[in-house]
Amino acid sequence: MRVNQFSMLSILLLWLIGFNDARAQSSETVTIQTGELSALFRDNSQSPQLLSGVQSLFNVNRAPGYDAFDPDDPGGSAGLNFEHIISGHNNPENKFSPRHGKYSLSQDMEKKTILLERKREDSPWSVSSKMKYTMKPPYFIDFEFECVPHDCDPFGQRGYAVFFWADYMNEVEDVSLHFLGIDRAGGMEKWIAADAPKTHPDYRGGGTYRSAAAQPLHYDDDHNFKLNLWSYDYPRITKPFYVGRATQGMAFILMFDRLYSAEDEIRFSLFKFKVRDGRQRPAWDFQYVIHQVEPGQQYGYKGRLVWKEFVSYEDCIHEYKTWKSGSNNNK
Repeated sequence: MRVNQFSMLSILLLWLIGFNDARAQSSETVTIQTGELSALFRDNSQSPQLLSGVQSLFNVNRAPGYDAFDPDDPGGSAGLNFEHIISGHNNPENKFSPRHGKYSLSQDMEKKTILLERKREDSPWSVSSKMKYTMKPPYFIDFEFECVPHDCDPFGQRGYAVFFWADYMNEVEDVSLHFLGIDRAGGMEKWIAADAPKTHPDYRGGGTYRSAAAQPLHYDDDHNFKLNLWSYDYPRITKPFYVGRATQGMAFILMFDRLYSAEDEIRFSLFKFKVRDGRQRPAWDFQYVIHQVEPGQQYGYKGRLVWKEFVSYEDCIHEYKTWKSGSNNNK
């Protein structure tokens, strides 16, 4: 009888351990610390009240009390937050569709990896997608996006798709995005401080910068979300990374494995909705553009976030070159 009781207790204990482990693998939030970074990742089960992606990010060595992302706005505190899928036509789903519908979170704690995944049936665009985040010492978050559009009809005659990510920053030293680019046709590559001036009829608090090789995106006159489609003619980007100067001497660097090809491109966006009343909390965003959506085709990109002490712009170039030299998928 004692053996049977012990066996039943053992089975119950193992079941409880397995149940708790399963719950851990499907949590709404996961905190990972490695090297100098501590990050809180979140699914979108409470979105839009709480946003998915990296909800908080700390460099525990250099600025332990300073969250990279806006800590005072729960509904707008996130980084690498997948926020929009946009077509060139008027469509109610142009705004915030990734904030709604299931995006499941899974984790591999041994590899310091978080995966957010959406199935085709949970997307109004009929797009299945995965966003993977991997923390690497001393101060990196590598990220990788994959998607498959299963139906090109939602993107209409213009055929392109814009995938948009937001980084809602805490207080920064300089609102501008700093990138290597040109300020005129035929100009020499140099550092650009892009502060999104009001120079376009569809301006709404900010704007987008495209690569030197890219053409502007055309969109319908009655489009309901123009602010994320138009782009400045100049300056233009020549290298696929930007630097943001945050307070407490910190640098926020985003870099990508591509800038422009016949198939796709990366664009940088700056919005200043929270740059007011003595605060400097910009949105340092980016876009991935597929020029002509083909059903069943897999698309995507890879990138790296760096959250470290700012040393110099030359040091930022070094970070990009070091990462690029170890990447096998550069374009």
